[in-house]
Amino acid sequence: MKGSTLLLAAGAGLAAALAARAALRHSRRFSFGGRTVLISGGSRGMGLVLARQLVDAGARVALLARTASDLEQAASELRERGGEVFVVPCDVGRLDEVHSAVQQTLAHFGHIDVLFNVAGIIQVGPLEAMTRDDFRRAMDVHFWGPLNTTLEVLPQMRRRGWGRIVNVASLGGKRAVPHMLPYTASKFALVGLSNGLRTELAKDGILVTTVCPSLVRTGSPRNALFKGQYRKEYAWFSVADSLPGLAMSAERAAAQILRACRDGEREVVLRNPANLAVPLQSMLPGTTQALLGALARLLPRMGGIGQFSAYGYESASRWSPSWLTRLSDTAARRNNEMRARPE
Repeated sequence: MKGSTLLLAAGAGLAAALAARAALRHSRRFSFGGRTVLISGGSRGMGLVLARQLVDAGARVALLARTASDLEQAASELRERGGEVFVVPCDVGRLDEVHSAVQQTLAHFGHIDVLFNVAGIIQVGPLEAMTRDDFRRAMDVHFWGPLNTTLEVLPQMRRRGWGRIVNVASLGGKRAVPHMLPYTASKFALVGLSNGLRTELAKDGILVTTVCPSLVRTGSPRNALFKGQYRKEYAWFSVADSLPGLAMSAERAAAQILRACRDGEREVVLRNPANLAVPLQSMLPGTTQALLGALARLLPRMGGIGQFSAYGYESASRWSPSWLTRLSDTAARRNNEMRARPE
């Protein structure tokens, strides 16, 4: 009898906790319609996919990216969808450019309700191929960039007592991915920054969401940087990015990101249901690390162009592009990833 009472009490407690969580989530929920949203890295890839879904939901969007021509192409597409769009060329690693871009956006739209930090850089190769500048560039984009944009939008969010900030980190910010050490280290830094911002800013009515995607099929391998045996590095990376069991579609990922922002979630991990690496990491982190170490032994050794780098579109081989990368190549055409990038 006593055991049954305890079970009933535990069940009632669990039900009450779930109900309270659902009520809290409902109270945080908002509509993107009529909101002003600033997206760094908004001219292509995941940033552009998010912008599409946001304008479809009735948001006004401001896009930041380094290349003016890419911004104009993205803006033209979004305006054809009926979106109200403002674009500013900006390197998020440069504080002066971020300050100017945010001020221009505020002058155009009046305020910024939501900030999505999406801008990214990917460098692929063995540790021996990486330089201090590679780590510095990754930190500029993945850590200093989100910090710069956040600090610039905060004053007007605080004045209004409301705001949402979404930092798109990576599963690589939760576990070390071989041959991507600058990326991984900087994403770990972003996860820490994002979680700390959540703690600091909740009192001001500003909710920060950390998003950690696994592989997402945006078409980005074409514009990633490859070092060492660059053609082999590009081959394994682009094939993995295209496999349905490993990579999820950018559209599905974007929908989950927007839902997490709308519900004020603290942290979400995005993955394809067929990708078992995420639950394996959670349940058996030591085993996951050992498996990644074994994978590192199979990846290309140092050689080729060494510490020089080549873009993916400069690194073609018989493996990539091929039928193995068809899904990723299709995503690249759809998401404004086809044009060559300036340094």
